[in-house]
Amino acid sequence: YRGLVARFNYLGQDRSDIQYAVKTLGSAMANPTNEDMGKVKRCIRYLLGVPRCIVPFRYQKKTDTILAWSDSDFAGCTKSRKSTSGGVILFGGCIIKSYSSTQAVRALSSGEAEYYALVKAACGSMGIRALLGDLGVDCIEIVINTDASAAMGVAQRLGIGKIRHIEVNQLWLQEKVYSGEIRLV
Repeated sequence: YRGLVARFNYLGQDRSDIQYAVKTLGSAMANPTNEDMGKVKRCIRYLLGVPRCIVPFRYQKKTDTILAWSDSDFAGCTKSRKSTSGGVILFGGCIIKSYSSTQAVRALSSGEAEYYALVKAACGSMGIRALLGDLGVDCIEIVINTDASAAMGVAQRLGIGKIRHIEVNQLWLQEKVYSGEIRLV
């Protein structure tokens, strides 16, 4: 089980279509059950049916915008009740990074889970911008798309407001949005 999941983890770096499944399989690495082995077999059948996932990198005009898409499921894990953050970061029309990861804290609302997903997307986007800056490519704007109006509301104000349960170390995003360094759509 562990060997197969390790191989899936390696494949998942380049294949965004299996990242969520690999994350779920990886959570059972310590104590795999027969049900988990069934999930591995299902993943193998999927990979046999879809052996290739092509991510095109076409020629494009110069751009100065990093575009990120962010989403979350609230309390998606039935065992730990933790949420999952998922997203894609693009530069121009090319996918630079995609991810699916379990949030470190238990969110008490769907808006809070979406806000943590926004923070993860902002972290990844700022890291890509720093890397591009080291390579001599200037990026001016970071745009993050989300479907959560509650998370946007938290990110577009300064301070906690009426929400008292958000981790304080996640509030740096408010400052970045307020200064215009990150734009939310």
